[in-house]
Amino acid sequence: MRLPFTNIVPLSLLSLIFSSAVSQNLVQNGSFEDFIECPIKMSNLNKDAEFWSAPTLGTTDYFNECSKTKLGIPMNFKGKQEAFEGNAYAGLYLYAPKDYREYIQVELSETLKKGHRYSLKLSLSLSEKSDGAVMEIGAAFSEKPLSIHTKRQLSNATLESEIIKTTRPEQFLTNGFYDDKTEWMHIELEIIAKGFERYLILGNFKSNGGTNYLDFGKNRTSTEGYSYYYLDNIMLTYVGPDYQPNQTYVLNHVNFDFDRFELGPKARKSLKDVYEHLKKHPKLKVTISGHTDHLGSEEYNEVLSNQRANTVAKYLRKLGLENDRISYIGYGNKIPLDSTLTDKARRKNRRVEFVMTEFVDE
Repeated sequence: MRLPFTNIVPLSLLSLIFSSAVSQNLVQNGSFEDFIECPIKMSNLNKDAEFWSAPTLGTTDYFNECSKTKLGIPMNFKGKQEAFEGNAYAGLYLYAPKDYREYIQVELSETLKKGHRYSLKLSLSLSEKSDGAVMEIGAAFSEKPLSIHTKRQLSNATLESEIIKTTRPEQFLTNGFYDDKTEWMHIELEIIAKGFERYLILGNFKSNGGTNYLDFGKNRTSTEGYSYYYLDNIMLTYVGPDYQPNQTYVLNHVNFDFDRFELGPKARKSLKDVYEHLKKHPKLKVTISGHTDHLGSEEYNEVLSNQRANTVAKYLRKLGLENDRISYIGYGNKIPLDSTLTDKARRKNRRVEFVMTEFVDE
């Protein structure tokens, strides 16, 4: 029985989906438009596509409209498919006999930030000549480029045995098979960074036995079929910090000048991240606390710290956060982060902190 695939988005909604990603795409050449050589030979992604490579012995392909061989667009050796956008895409096996697998990897434009959330999106289409479809495609990240001597799946055990630091693969969530041979399917995955990720690896990280496979019942000599996919429009964008309830955070870039309580541009950007998180989680409220260094009287520092907390609260209200979700308090110099009497310590102590908590039903 074919399962419904709620993650496939009609082409008419694409502009709404992908226009929402206003952040910079961290995947270099995510649409495969930049190339070193127009593809002539199969299995030549490493040499043809700018920034992209194969992390294993699997022979990933590169397709471009400029090619006069079987690697062209829309017609190629696996069928017919226009590019999602532009003139190029990659092609790889997500399922093949004897656990044969192909992967693609790319260096990101920057290392991901620890504890921050990122959205990974891509478009894929099943090739016309495929024997079946799968439900599995995942993403892993590494500190350095992988070069693993295998043609089989990159399992958790294989990745963990590498000297290079890697993450465990995460699957794009779906409740149906990626079985559309005509239109592009669009999937998304949100990850929380560990702080070392500089390379992205995409593919099926499961064995044939662990893969959900939909056999189209084609006549063939092998007992195991092939699932070959085109990939295009790969995007990794920054979402924001992964704030957890009941944890205290120091607001980034909200370290005030001496005797001041104005917000600078970087401070306002940090507060927009906080606001966006609260907007997505309407059951959370925020408590803001202001702090000073040890200079000045205790009475004055309490007033100043209260002004700093109030400045942050006012800005969150200006962004659109409701009054009943904001409270603030000033602690003066009673709770220093650094008790040493240095300029660096004083700058660190002139801060604003916040904690998010859930509303309690009365």
